[in-house]
Amino acid sequence: MKLKLFSTLTFSVAMLAASAQMDMPSSVTNAEQGAQKAAVQTQTTATQSATSTVNKAESAAKSGVGSLISQFTGQLSSSSLTDDFNKGKAAFQSQASSTSDVKSTSGLLQKLAGGLKASSFSPSWAKMKDTWMAKLKSATTQQQLASSLKTLSESIDPKSFSGTWEKVKPTFTAALEKLVK
Repeated sequence: MKLKLFSTLTFSVAMLAASAQMDMPSSVTNAEQGAQKAAVQTQTTATQSATSTVNKAESAAKSGVGSLISQFTGQLSSSSLTDDFNKGKAAFQSQASSTSDVKSTSGLLQKLAGGLKASSFSPSWAKMKDTWMAKLKSATTQQQLASSLKTLSESIDPKSFSGTWEKVKPTFTAALEKLVK
Protein backbone atom coordinates (compact mmCIF):
# COMPACT_ATOMS: atom_id res chain seq x y z
CA MET A 1 0.00 0.00 0.00
CA LYS A 2 2.77 2.46 0.97
CA LEU A 3 4.82 1.52 -2.07
CA LYS A 4 1.81 2.10 -4.33
CA LEU A 5 1.22 5.51 -2.71
CA PHE A 6 4.87 6.50 -3.24
CA SER A 7 4.79 5.24 -6.83
CA THR A 8 1.64 7.26 -7.49
CA LEU A 9 3.19 10.32 -5.85
CA THR A 10 6.38 9.94 -7.89
CA PHE A 11 4.35 9.64 -11.11
CA SER A 12 2.29 12.70 -10.13
CA VAL A 13 5.41 14.77 -9.49
CA ALA A 14 6.83 13.74 -12.87
CA MET A 15 3.58 14.68 -14.61
CA LEU A 16 3.52 18.03 -12.78
CA ALA A 17 7.07 18.72 -13.92
CA ALA A 18 6.21 17.94 -17.54
CA SER A 19 3.06 20.05 -17.34
CA ALA A 20 4.92 22.95 -15.76
CA GLN A 21 7.45 22.97 -18.58
CA MET A 22 4.78 22.91 -21.31
CA ASP A 23 2.54 25.54 -19.71
CA MET A 24 5.18 28.17 -19.06
CA PRO A 25 4.30 31.44 -20.77
CA SER A 26 6.98 33.05 -22.90
CA SER A 27 7.26 35.87 -20.37
CA VAL A 28 8.72 33.45 -17.80
CA THR A 29 12.45 34.06 -17.61
CA ASN A 30 15.09 31.38 -17.79
CA ALA A 31 15.87 31.99 -14.12
CA GLU A 32 12.24 31.41 -13.17
CA GLN A 33 12.14 28.26 -15.28
CA GLY A 34 15.33 27.08 -13.61
CA ALA A 35 13.89 27.75 -10.16
CA GLN A 36 10.70 25.86 -11.00
CA LYS A 37 12.66 22.92 -12.39
CA ALA A 38 14.86 22.89 -9.29
CA ALA A 39 11.78 22.85 -7.04
CA VAL A 40 10.30 19.92 -8.96
CA GLN A 41 13.64 18.09 -8.85
CA THR A 42 13.88 18.64 -5.08
CA GLN A 43 10.38 17.20 -4.60
CA THR A 44 11.18 14.25 -6.84
CA THR A 45 14.39 13.55 -4.91
CA ALA A 46 12.52 13.72 -1.59
CA THR A 47 9.88 11.31 -2.89
CA GLN A 48 12.53 8.89 -4.15
CA SER A 49 14.33 9.08 -0.80
CA ALA A 50 11.13 8.32 1.11
CA THR A 51 10.37 5.42 -1.22
CA SER A 52 13.89 4.08 -0.74
CA THR A 53 13.57 4.28 3.06
CA VAL A 54 10.28 2.38 2.98
CA ASN A 55 11.75 -0.30 0.69
CA LYS A 56 14.84 -0.72 2.86
CA ALA A 57 12.71 -0.92 6.01
CA GLU A 58 10.46 -3.57 4.48
CA SER A 59 13.49 -5.58 3.37
CA ALA A 60 15.17 -5.33 6.79
CA ALA A 61 11.96 -6.25 8.59
CA LYS A 62 11.59 -9.36 6.42
CA SER A 63 15.15 -10.35 7.30
CA GLY A 64 14.24 -10.44 10.98
CA VAL A 65 15.55 -9.22 14.28
CA GLY A 66 18.89 -11.01 13.91
CA SER A 67 19.69 -9.06 10.78
CA LEU A 68 18.75 -5.81 12.52
CA ILE A 69 20.99 -6.69 15.47
CA SER A 70 23.86 -7.18 13.02
CA GLN A 71 23.17 -3.87 11.29
CA PHE A 72 22.79 -2.07 14.61
CA THR A 73 26.05 -3.50 15.96
CA GLY A 74 27.82 -2.22 12.86
CA GLN A 75 26.71 1.31 13.74
CA LEU A 76 28.27 1.24 17.21
CA SER A 77 31.67 2.92 17.51
CA SER A 78 34.58 0.76 18.65
CA SER A 79 35.05 3.02 21.66
CA SER A 80 31.54 2.19 22.91
CA LEU A 81 32.27 -1.56 23.05
CA THR A 82 34.43 -3.58 25.41
CA ASP A 83 37.77 -4.83 24.09
CA ASP A 84 36.58 -8.44 24.15
CA PHE A 85 33.42 -7.62 22.20
CA ASN A 86 35.38 -5.57 19.65
CA LYS A 87 37.67 -8.55 18.99
CA GLY A 88 34.70 -10.75 18.09
CA LYS A 89 32.45 -8.08 16.59
CA ALA A 90 32.63 -9.34 13.00
CA ALA A 91 31.86 -12.92 14.07
CA PHE A 92 29.01 -11.64 16.26
CA GLN A 93 27.50 -9.72 13.35
CA SER A 94 27.76 -12.74 11.08
CA GLN A 95 26.08 -14.95 13.66
CA ALA A 96 23.35 -12.37 14.29
CA SER A 97 22.54 -11.97 10.59
CA SER A 98 21.95 -15.70 10.22
CA THR A 99 20.01 -16.23 13.47
CA SER A 100 16.24 -16.44 13.35
CA ASP A 101 15.05 -18.45 16.36
CA VAL A 102 13.89 -16.58 19.45
CA LYS A 103 16.19 -18.22 22.00
CA SER A 104 19.40 -17.63 20.00
CA THR A 105 18.39 -14.08 19.12
CA SER A 106 17.63 -13.33 22.77
CA GLY A 107 21.09 -14.60 23.69
CA LEU A 108 22.67 -12.35 21.07
CA LEU A 109 20.85 -9.29 22.40
CA GLN A 110 22.03 -10.14 25.91
CA LYS A 111 25.59 -10.53 24.63
CA LEU A 112 25.37 -7.19 22.80
CA ALA A 113 24.13 -5.38 25.92
CA GLY A 114 26.96 -6.98 27.90
CA GLY A 115 29.47 -5.94 25.25
CA LEU A 116 28.64 -2.27 25.58
CA LYS A 117 30.65 -0.18 28.02
CA ALA A 118 28.64 1.33 30.88
CA SER A 119 29.52 4.79 29.56
CA SER A 120 27.75 3.94 26.28
CA PHE A 121 24.31 4.02 27.88
CA SER A 122 22.08 6.92 28.74
CA PRO A 123 21.60 7.60 32.46
CA SER A 124 18.10 6.05 32.41
CA TRP A 125 19.48 2.62 31.42
CA ALA A 126 20.59 1.76 34.95
CA LYS A 127 16.98 2.01 36.16
CA MET A 128 15.51 -0.10 33.36
CA LYS A 129 18.29 -2.62 32.69
CA ASP A 130 17.00 -5.37 35.01
CA THR A 131 13.42 -5.11 33.73
CA TRP A 132 14.68 -5.07 30.13
CA MET A 133 16.80 -8.17 30.75
CA ALA A 134 13.89 -10.03 32.40
CA LYS A 135 11.61 -9.25 29.44
CA LEU A 136 14.31 -10.28 27.00
CA LYS A 137 14.95 -13.60 28.75
CA SER A 138 11.22 -14.42 28.77
CA ALA A 139 10.63 -13.39 25.13
CA THR A 140 8.80 -15.94 23.00
CA THR A 141 8.21 -13.98 19.77
CA GLN A 142 10.19 -11.98 17.22
CA GLN A 143 7.92 -9.06 18.07
CA GLN A 144 9.11 -9.09 21.70
CA LEU A 145 12.73 -9.30 20.57
CA ALA A 146 12.24 -6.34 18.22
CA SER A 147 10.75 -4.38 21.10
CA SER A 148 13.79 -5.22 23.24
CA LEU A 149 16.17 -4.15 20.47
CA LYS A 150 14.22 -0.91 20.10
CA THR A 151 14.51 -0.21 23.83
CA LEU A 152 18.22 -0.98 23.77
CA SER A 153 18.83 1.26 20.76
CA GLU A 154 16.96 4.11 22.42
CA SER A 155 18.98 3.66 25.63
CA ILE A 156 22.40 4.19 24.08
CA ASP A 157 24.12 7.54 24.28
CA PRO A 158 24.13 9.14 20.80
CA LYS A 159 27.90 9.67 21.08
CA SER A 160 28.34 5.88 21.05
CA PHE A 161 27.34 5.56 17.40
CA SER A 162 29.37 5.86 14.22
CA GLY A 163 29.14 8.94 12.05
CA THR A 164 26.72 7.21 9.66
CA TRP A 165 24.12 6.35 12.31
CA GLU A 166 21.95 9.40 11.64
CA LYS A 167 21.64 8.37 7.99
CA VAL A 168 20.85 4.73 8.84
CA LYS A 169 18.62 5.39 11.84
CA PRO A 170 15.36 6.17 9.95
CA THR A 171 15.51 2.90 8.02
CA PHE A 172 16.52 0.93 11.12
CA THR A 173 13.70 2.48 13.17
CA ALA A 174 11.13 1.89 10.42
CA ALA A 175 12.16 -1.77 10.17
CA LEU A 176 11.87 -2.19 13.94
CA GLU A 177 8.43 -0.57 13.91
CA LYS A 178 7.28 -3.08 11.29
CA LEU A 179 8.42 -5.96 13.50
CA VAL A 180 7.05 -4.52 16.75
CA LYS A 181 3.51 -4.14 15.35
